[in-house]
Amino acid sequence: MSSFGEVLSVNYTGDIFLLPAGALIKKRSLFDVVQFSKVAGSRFWSGSENIIFNTPQQGINWIGGFPACRGVIVKVRPGAYDHDGWGGAEKKFYNYSLKARNGVVSETEKANRVLINQPQYGYPIFLFSDDKDSWLYEGEFSVSELHAEYVVLERGRVKGDFLVAAQSELDYQEGGKRYVSHLMAERNRAVVQQVKDSNRDWCCDICGIRFADRYGVDYIEAHHKKPISTFSGPHSVTVSDFALVCPNCHRAVHILMRQNHSRYSDIKSELQMRASF
Repeated sequence: MSSFGEVLSVNYTGDIFLLPAGALIKKRSLFDVVQFSKVAGSRFWSGSENIIFNTPQQGINWIGGFPACRGVIVKVRPGAYDHDGWGGAEKKFYNYSLKARNGVVSETEKANRVLINQPQYGYPIFLFSDDKDSWLYEGEFSVSELHAEYVVLERGRVKGDFLVAAQSELDYQEGGKRYVSHLMAERNRAVVQQVKDSNRDWCCDICGIRFADRYGVDYIEAHHKKPISTFSGPHSVTVSDFALVCPNCHRAVHILMRQNHSRYSDIKSELQMRASF
């Protein structure tokens, strides 16, 4: 990364991961990195894992292989589309329109998929806003809401228990948007904390095991009981929508939920029946 006065120039894909929020970036330099990161032997090449896909003229690019990419570059001009723009003067949220063809948004379009998948994989979204001859780097963002025609990007990244890391989860693609909406409900920090505070015993609702008794540390996970088939976009959640479950039972519930589209109560009964043998 190099500097021209107060305007920075990115030279490699890796420079994007090191940018400080508020930095001005030469548009030409970002264009060249996106264009030539995929050309082995060019001065912008830094390995196949750092290839930036989609053309530099597009408003969205992704770094590395699909679907588990390393990051997403989003370039915005607030007001350019119906839904685009900041959600408040503090610039914590940005509404970003999904790509549409003839007015129809396709969830299978990769430019949309990398946004829909973000809560599932946890990679960063690097947001750049137009500033005449430069891009203003706004910082790292995450998808916090999924709507039919746009997503809401929230400043910062989801960390800790709210990321799903198991390969069985990452490989799941069928009904993707509905499933990601389910995961996002389980990451509603405020409600999940209320659920945990409402029952400090922290025994698994399915197997009855108390994690601390077996492993010596307090831990429990919150499962959203609403069936995936009912998810079509953002919706409110309450404490009664959740069950406290141990990690093993939670993983089993998600697998059966995806395979059979079963209700939580039915899955709970099935797992308890299996445990009784």
